[in-house]
This record gives sequence, C-alpha cells and structure tokens, in this order.
Amino acid sequence: MDEVIQDIRVRNLVIRSLLEVFPQSKTETRDPSRIIYGGREVIYENFSYVESIPNLIFAACSVIRNSTNASRNMYNFCRDVGIDMENGYPKFFTFHDEKDMPEVNSSNVYVSMTKKCKSLINNIYNSTLFSHMGYVIYFCYNNTQEYFFEKENDFAPRFDIKKENTKTYLITAYPFENLYKNCRLYREAIDGKYWLYHNEMFGLMSNLLKIKGGVTKVDKILNSREEYKVKNYSWWVMKNQILKGKYAPSRCESYCPFINDCKHGINMIEQGKLFKGRIQVVGKRKTKSIKEARKELSNIVNEIIASPQKGIFVIKAPAGLGKTEEYINASIDNKLTIAVPTHKLKDEVSERLAKAGVDHYAVPQLPDIEPEKRNKLDRLYDTGSFKGANMYLRQLAKENEVIAQYIKDLRRVKKSENQTILTTHQRIFFEKDFNDTLIIDEDIVLNGMFPISSMSIQDMAILSQLVYLDPEFSPLKKLTDFMFELITKTPEGVVLKTPNYFMLCAKEIEKLVVKNDLITTNVLGFLNSSHFVKVTGRNGNEQIVFINKRDLPDKKVIIFSATANEKIYKMVFGQNMKFYDVGDVEHKGEIWQVPVRAFSKLSIHRNKKEMMDIANALINRYNPDSKVITYSGFFNDISEPSVSFWNSAGRDNLKGQNITVIGTPHINPYCYLLFASVLGLDVRLNESKVMYQPVSRGNYNFYFNTYSSNDLLREIQFYMIESELVQTVGRARAITEPCKVLVLSNYPVPGAEFISLTQREVKKFIRI
Repeated sequence: MDEVIQDIRVRNLVIRSLLEVFPQSKTETRDPSRIIYGGREVIYENFSYVESIPNLIFAACSVIRNSTNASRNMYNFCRDVGIDMENGYPKFFTFHDEKDMPEVNSSNVYVSMTKKCKSLINNIYNSTLFSHMGYVIYFCYNNTQEYFFEKENDFAPRFDIKKENTKTYLITAYPFENLYKNCRLYREAIDGKYWLYHNEMFGLMSNLLKIKGGVTKVDKILNSREEYKVKNYSWWVMKNQILKGKYAPSRCESYCPFINDCKHGINMIEQGKLFKGRIQVVGKRKTKSIKEARKELSNIVNEIIASPQKGIFVIKAPAGLGKTEEYINASIDNKLTIAVPTHKLKDEVSERLAKAGVDHYAVPQLPDIEPEKRNKLDRLYDTGSFKGANMYLRQLAKENEVIAQYIKDLRRVKKSENQTILTTHQRIFFEKDFNDTLIIDEDIVLNGMFPISSMSIQDMAILSQLVYLDPEFSPLKKLTDFMFELITKTPEGVVLKTPNYFMLCAKEIEKLVVKNDLITTNVLGFLNSSHFVKVTGRNGNEQIVFINKRDLPDKKVIIFSATANEKIYKMVFGQNMKFYDVGDVEHKGEIWQVPVRAFSKLSIHRNKKEMMDIANALINRYNPDSKVITYSGFFNDISEPSVSFWNSAGRDNLKGQNITVIGTPHINPYCYLLFASVLGLDVRLNESKVMYQPVSRGNYNFYFNTYSSNDLLREIQFYMIESELVQTVGRARAITEPCKVLVLSNYPVPGAEFISLTQREVKKFIRI
C-alpha cells in the first residue's frame, strides 16, 4: 500500500475489496490475527506495484457493477465494510491536497492525507513517488475501532448503514472548443488518433464528467475507435461510477502522456476555461532548497563586495533567507553604510552588529518633545520645509539638552570615517558619508526614491494671498499668480510635468511657510516635484497629487529586496544595473490562498458584513487562531493593531506564527500614472481604462481589475500590489519556519497553493 494502515476498519476494507477483485483468494484472509502463507498457484504477479485505498474501492465497485444483482451486491459490500452509501456507491471523497479536503461534518470518518503519510516503500526509498491523493471514508455510526476489540473474532459483521442520494452540480457554459485547442490529449482522444489506456481514460472521464455536456464528449471518445468496443461495458461502468461518486478531477501530471509537450494547468478542466475568482497555475514551479539558495546568495554578496566597480547591484531574494546575516557578515571586514526602512529595524540590526563585534554608528531617532512643539515641527515637515524644521530644532536645542545631543549626534555622520554607519532609507538622500559601499535593505524604489505627496489647492490660494499682503515678497506676485492659474485651470486627471522655474521661488516661499501656520500641506514639495495631477478628494476638496524623484549616492549600491521588479528597476537605474534573482525557494511552512474575493477596500466598504462573514468562515476553516493583517482601521475585531499593509516592512515579531493576510492592497490610480510619467511615459487617466479582465503574469492566469491597453501601467500596478502582498506575507517567515499563512486576495502570491471555491460555497459561508 502507499501508506501504513493503522485502522482495523480500513484494513478490513482492503481485504474485502481484494476478495471482490480476486474471488479465487482464500476467505481466511479476513482474519487479521492469522498469518496466511502463499500457495503454489500465483494468480497475479507484480512485485513493484503500489496500491491505494481509492483505487481498491474503485476496482471493487467496478467488479460489483459488472455482476448480476449489482445493486444488492453493492449494498451487501457496504454493509460488510461498514461504509454509508451515497448515490448507490460507498460514500467516500478524494482530494489532492489538505487545502482541498472537503468539510467533515460526520462524527465517524476516516481521513487520510497520503502525501503526508509514510509507507513501508517510502521509508525504504525515501521517495514520494507513490504518494496518491488523500481521501475521506464515511463509516457508518456503529463501525468504530472499539467495536472490533469488543467483538473478538467477529470479522464478518453486518453493519447498519445509511443510504442517501445527493445532487451533483456541474460546470456550465464550458467552452469545449478552447479545450480542443489547448489540450492535445483531449483533441487526439476525441478524434480517435490516440489509443487511451485505462489510467488515461479514467483521467479524461474524471474531468469531463464534471462538466455539463461532458457525458456527450465521453461517449464520442468511447465511439472514436473500433478497439474500444470490447471494453465498452467496463468503461460504461467506470463512467457511471465517476458520475455518481465524489472523485476529484485527476491532475494532468498523474495521467497525461503529453505532460511535457504542453503548457498545462492543474487539470483538464482548467485547460479550456479560466474561471473568475480562481487562479490558474500554468507549468510547474521550479524551486531550490534553502541550503542551495543561501549558498547562492552568499556567493553573490561576496562577489559584489569584492568588486571594485561602482554602480547599482540588485539582489532579489525571498524574505527570511538570511539577507541581514549576509550584510552583517560583510560588515566585519568592510566599512559599509547600511540603510533600513525604519528606526525599529535599525535598532534590531544594531544589536546584531554589536553581537558580531562590528564597530558601528547608528543614526539617532528624533527624541520625544512636547506635543505643541512636535505639532509645529510636524507642520514644517508636512509642508516640505526641511530647512525650516532644522532651524526650529536648533532653536529648541538651546533650551533642551536631549535635542542638542540629537543634533550633535547627527553631525557625526558627516565626520565618521573607517566606521560602519547604520541609517534609514529617508536619510541616505540628504546625508553624505565617507563609505564607498551602501547597503539598502528592502525595496528603495517604492519606499524612498519616488515619494508621492499632495497639496491642497486651498493652500495655494492662501499662499497667493500671503504674497500680496507681505511687501517683502512682492516680486513673487506674477509667479504665484501663474502657479495658481495653472493648477486651477488644469483639467482633472491629466498628468503634467511640473515647470522647472517653480523651484526658483522655493527659498522665498519657504520663508513664508515658516512664518505662517495657515499653510499645512506640502507646498514646497510640489514646487520641487517632477509631475503632478489634479484630483478631487473624498471630502470634495481639490488637491494636487505630485511625485518627486530622488537620486541614490554615487557609489557602489547593493539593494536587497524580496520584491524588486527587474523591468521597473532597469527603467529607473538604466541597463547597466546588475540584477541577481535567487529564485523560488522551498517553503518549510505553507502559504494557502483563497482568491474567490479581492477583499479590496472598496468591496469591504460596500458590504462590510458580507466580507466579514466570508473572511471569518475562511479563517475558521483553513487557519484558525491565526494573527490577521489587513488595512489599517479595517476588521479591527480580529486584526493585529500594530501591523497592517504599508506598515510591515522589516518586522520580525510574527516570525514562525500562523498569520492570515486579508486584502488586495490597491493604491490610488493616480499614483500609477505619476510613477509611469516619471519613468518617461506620457499618460492620461482617461486614456487608460481599467476593467475586469483575464490577465497572465508569470505562471499565473487570473481575472483582475487592471489597465486594458497599457502594458507599463499594468506592470507598475502589479509591481506595487505584489510588493506589498509579498512583504506582508513574508512576516511569518514561511521559508524557514513551519507556519501557515492564509491569503485572502485575488492577486496571486508567488509560491502559494490556491484553494478553488465555487460561488455556491461562498454563499454558504455568508449564511453561516
């Protein structure tokens, strides 16, 4: 067998099934306490064959259905083995993976997930070659293991079983013409060009008979060759059994002889139709072991560090692979500048550097100050007045020793030589140091190089008034009038390049901003921006949303990221950038994804209760008691308050824990347009329609709400969404930890296993 049987009821089922298939065998084999020695006459011989419970049940049922009084014999068989009946057959379901296992409501069932079982053969050869699909057997209420121990030597009981008839729901509106085009086995089978062996016929039937109209196609296949006529009755029995039984559609890899000749999905059904609310995996995911990936990562880092060449080097490697350990080791013999996303992560890295014996300087975090003074400082930062904020900090330093020490510590960066410096992403754009190599932990393109901000048009009106009222700034009147006229007359949704001469008045306007607290949005950021677009906010007020472009220092820059997009990075840094991709790595943990709903902010706003019911039902079924990460302020009853989308980078406090990630982190479409404009694409919102459509990305086909006619915009959208999803999923460190991550989103997470649910099943969750 492909598993070690430790349940006496299953053992009896095996023997009873074999006696049906081989009636010549001795009935004494029913007794598990006896040793039966082989006789002289060998009926059947195949010493390398491995059998499974589903195959045995199917074989036994096929023999019974070919007998006289088939219905009575099937009933007697089920009574003998103590299995309830459904649609005239033993009640049992098959499934491929644990995630596909049907809900078990009965109290007396036997569940076997054979891919996780050990068999005597697997133990010897340490191989999963013989791992068949899992199954659920519904034993009748009084068929328990305890019964056999109480009834000694009673190995031929007759159990009281239940009989029921259930409805089978078929897939409707299926395009068989697409299947004919995409599946070679189906095409050659229905045309009679290919002789089907038993296993191949079963595979075809188990798929086609799940589709409305599939019976007709199966009949056409059975009549496609004269040679099939001798097996017509046995294959009719097979067809009837599959129709009434709960057999999972066979996967292409388990039976198709052309598996290496086509780009196939999971099963034949998916070869012909892409279903909404599902993600179709095409081809096989190529992975490497953690050991191989870590060695490759180490070799790449050592090669780059040793090279005298300046430039941008990007290393894409999954979260949890050991990127931090690599650059800490590199710091032992090299003086590096290391930039991380947050001060919290900076403190963690600082501790690890100290443990490794690396002398380093960590750039300090702004200390706590009184709320009133902090609000004034925040206003200066919000308006883009960094110079004004620094001046205000120096004023506070005269009366506050802590702030004075903070400013003194900041100045050390410019003077530090022959020392590793630990800083944050934001500071590398404004502070220079003497180190030749900069290490950037996490994606800097999204997290620092292209900040997107907004300015209220009302603030621009206030600025114009302040210029008119203050004689000191009268030379700016014409320029501010032109600025105000430009942004008020600009049509909404049109991305424009910000005029360069706006920067000429930035210093004077900064003086106005510092003197007056009426302006609260980022006016100075707009003056220094690259592109802008006018939009109407949720409150009905008009805003200018703009994007800035910052350049990295001119030195050797090594970027470690789990989400770097090679196409986007080459557009940002040029073709001379070196890009290294470690690739997919085997997971010690599991990532399961249910793509039946997007769980976008908009869909949750529209029907919060329904979305909450579905989310709770899916969590209870697939990942109970897990930590939930979603949008900030959403699902507060079940979500982690300290972690959310756009606030998870670098966090390690959920390492090894089961987590559930809810949502597809879309951002404002204007951000995609602005980013595309910075990369050189002239695009307008009304020229790029968004629609729900089938798309392909890597090994995945799926439906998604995206741009229909602009490939770059779609690439940018997918890059931003995927980056945030992968970053959030990575908090559990499923690569190295035996944890489970459940993702409720309709955008595919690389490396996830997908759970396909029907709309009927989803509606059931809503009613729970």
